[in-house]
Amino acid sequence: MSENRQVGNSSTGMNGNSSNSAMDRVMNCQNLPSLPGVAMKVLELTSDRNVSAVEIANTIQNDPALTTKVLRTVNSSFYGLPSPCPSIKRATSLLGINTVKSIVLGFSLVESTKKSGLDKQFDMFSYWRRAVYSAAGARVIGMTLRRCDPEEAFIGALVQDIGVLAFAATLKREYDAVLTQASAEHELTGETERKLLGASHTEVGAKLAERWRLPPQVLECIRWHHEPERCAPSHTHLLRAVAAGGLAAAVLADTNDPRKLGRFVTTMREWAELDASASKQLLAQISEGAEQLAKNMEIKTGESADLSGLMFKAHEQMLATQEELQRESMELRKSNHELSRRTVTDALTGAFNRAHFDLALKAAFEKSNGERTPLTVIFSDADKFKSVNDSHGHQAGDAVLVELAHRFRETMNDLGVVCRYGGEEFAVIVPGADEARGLKVAELLRRRITAAPFDLSTVRPGLTLPVTVSLGVAAHDPAAGLTFGTPEELVHVADLGVYAAKQSGRNRVCKGESGQVAEKPAPTIKVLAIEDDPLASRLLAFLFEKHRGYALSFAPSAEAGLAVARTARPDIILCDLQLPGMSGLEAVRLVRGDAFLGGVPFVLLSASSDPGIVTAAAESGADQYIDKADLVSSFEKWVGVLADLAVNRKRAMAA
Repeated sequence: MSENRQVGNSSTGMNGNSSNSAMDRVMNCQNLPSLPGVAMKVLELTSDRNVSAVEIANTIQNDPALTTKVLRTVNSSFYGLPSPCPSIKRATSLLGINTVKSIVLGFSLVESTKKSGLDKQFDMFSYWRRAVYSAAGARVIGMTLRRCDPEEAFIGALVQDIGVLAFAATLKREYDAVLTQASAEHELTGETERKLLGASHTEVGAKLAERWRLPPQVLECIRWHHEPERCAPSHTHLLRAVAAGGLAAAVLADTNDPRKLGRFVTTMREWAELDASASKQLLAQISEGAEQLAKNMEIKTGESADLSGLMFKAHEQMLATQEELQRESMELRKSNHELSRRTVTDALTGAFNRAHFDLALKAAFEKSNGERTPLTVIFSDADKFKSVNDSHGHQAGDAVLVELAHRFRETMNDLGVVCRYGGEEFAVIVPGADEARGLKVAELLRRRITAAPFDLSTVRPGLTLPVTVSLGVAAHDPAAGLTFGTPEELVHVADLGVYAAKQSGRNRVCKGESGQVAEKPAPTIKVLAIEDDPLASRLLAFLFEKHRGYALSFAPSAEAGLAVARTARPDIILCDLQLPGMSGLEAVRLVRGDAFLGGVPFVLLSASSDPGIVTAAAESGADQYIDKADLVSSFEKWVGVLADLAVNRKRAMAA
């Protein structure tokens, strides 16, 4: 809770009262609890460092009933004196002035609340249960840590919530509404107090402490016991003891919530470097001390805290938490594995994607060089794949690619890495295979593809297609003196093998010749993007930049794009549907009627979700319609489709 507003804040509370008026009402109330004269005199005397034990004793002895209570408490097990103490003077000498002062102040505060009649309208049982457990806790923690005066911690914890008593005595029903709305967690009560009254019990308590002339360190405990980090640096250890006492009280006053035990243990580990076992031992001492203190002060605090039951519940919760963490950890690992798999997997075919191929080949190439072991790359291209799309549609083409990947993976099993390189091209990395072995594996793949027609009944009932592939093989073998300078050169030679297989009739395996590296440059697909939105243009440029083999140019309008196309001769045109002047649909029709450009693949792009656009695009003559959002989210898939369109056109022209 943030107890951080100062007295005098003008925020408005219940019934329109500002915090000033609420504070005034409390401080001017005649029914406020007040300290007896003896207690006030003791506080005044103890503010003087030179006061004598005789002066303290004489003042207390003016109240015989108080004297009896003090001596009874001094001689109780709470203070553990080795022999009975017969007088206040002797008690002051043995235990110190602060101890006697804390006892006097405790009895005086109890007496003042009894006389105020608050017990008839306020839950004094819960108030004193928290106060007694907090005070006993602060004292035990102060004695254990030895970083502050335990008796000052005792007093600070005992009176920390006097602002609650002041509110209850003054505002009565208004404060009942606060307690009704406040959380069961005491730390959250201040938020409701500010919301409904405009001030918190810590602010009111600090004002009351000033009136009673309580010591500055006690006033700090009242003001900052919920936020010990905000107190004066000289009082940090004292405030931490008081705050920790409050956490101990929360544990012992409500042993049904093991989370409070966790909070106490965590705090003691942070503030005092105590382990869980030591913290639990502290709680046992605090519980025993609180029982004795309540008995001495004649306060009813209910049954003793059930520490054994609390520990059992905490253990059960710990086991449940561990099980939950294990379950979450397994789900997280599963999720991370799935995410990793998706990152390196082609969405359509389930084979590894181009990005994974590049990384895997680089690692295999370095290992081959380091260990002087052979490495083979097999490249595959589906024969006459464009005819599948043209005759049966892209859905049938997708089904063919899925089955190709399945047969490749099934054949290779764990012998190599199967990747979709792009479009209908697949690449296989075979570590440890020399050229002869690579050629045999490639032939095995070819036969597996041609062994049976592809069943495409999911696309159209009864549809089957014979599918063949052309394969190229290249081997990097340092021990045999057959080497390449880079993985890219190895890939290029394997691609040359595919080219040779196509040229010699398709459906065959050919070895790529390393001497041909410079004869056939890596193919570049020229893409013309007609797009008037600068942001969309930059996004397209960024997407294509990550894929080598593409040369991208732009035109801001259909008219400009067609002019560029006639001179640049693109392999594919991407065109936005909505353009200034001529629309994308009109541009398609013009291209299809142009003798020079008519065969250039034309793809329409749009951000619209209108289902009629797909039909209009097809009717206009566009080869493909792509939703812009889908293009960005599934670029790997669509870049393969674009490559298919461009490569198939090139091959059709070559034929």
